[in-house]
Amino acid sequence: MNFTSLIIFYIIWCAPSVIARADEGSLLMNSTRKSLRQEIQKQQTEQPVNQNASPETQSNQATDPKPWRSAHISRHHSRLRTVHGTVNIIGWGVLLPVGVIIARYFRKLSDDWYSLHILSQLSGFLLGTLGWGLGLSIKNAAKEQSLSTHGILGTIIFAFATLQAGEEQGCRKYWVIYHHVAGYALIVLIIANIFQGINNQSAAKRWEWVYGTLLGVLGLTALFLELFRFISI
Repeated sequence: MNFTSLIIFYIIWCAPSVIARADEGSLLMNSTRKSLRQEIQKQQTEQPVNQNASPETQSNQATDPKPWRSAHISRHHSRLRTVHGTVNIIGWGVLLPVGVIIARYFRKLSDDWYSLHILSQLSGFLLGTLGWGLGLSIKNAAKEQSLSTHGILGTIIFAFATLQAGEEQGCRKYWVIYHHVAGYALIVLIIANIFQGINNQSAAKRWEWVYGTLLGVLGLTALFLELFRFISI
């Protein structure tokens, strides 16, 4: 038996065992991959969905094949909502009513009432505009095709607040009437829309307590000043 015959004999003898080992390695790799895939699917299935989150956030948590990315998007979305709510409450919900209180009750108490009124209204309008823009950004990020009730009211508030900024010198009497009526109507819309937006927050009760307290302080202040004004007449 020459050297070539030995090589052929060795190949014929050893080839089945080599192929068998290769098949075993392939089966082991496939089994490992299958187990890993099943484990990932199990984690995705068992991942809890935040019941307090918005519907689009719950949908992302339930269907996103990358849970870590879904969690990151959810946290970012939640932070945007928090900033949106805070800015709107301070701007529309506090500074604008303070400006109305200044214009109504401090007209005869201070010569600087008009400057304070403008400062409060302008600051509230700028913060409210920022909050309105953040609301549109949240809507676009959620890929919502239509405005919600909260979004529609927010747009109306922004439009009316923008119209409040001008003053017609030629017919000042009528403009003052419009300014007062539209201003009080705007406050009512703002309060209603803030509570509408609070319902979209994850910690709605806490937001309600915070804004309810601020609203109570403003209301009691206005009531006290109204009584003081009535007594002084």
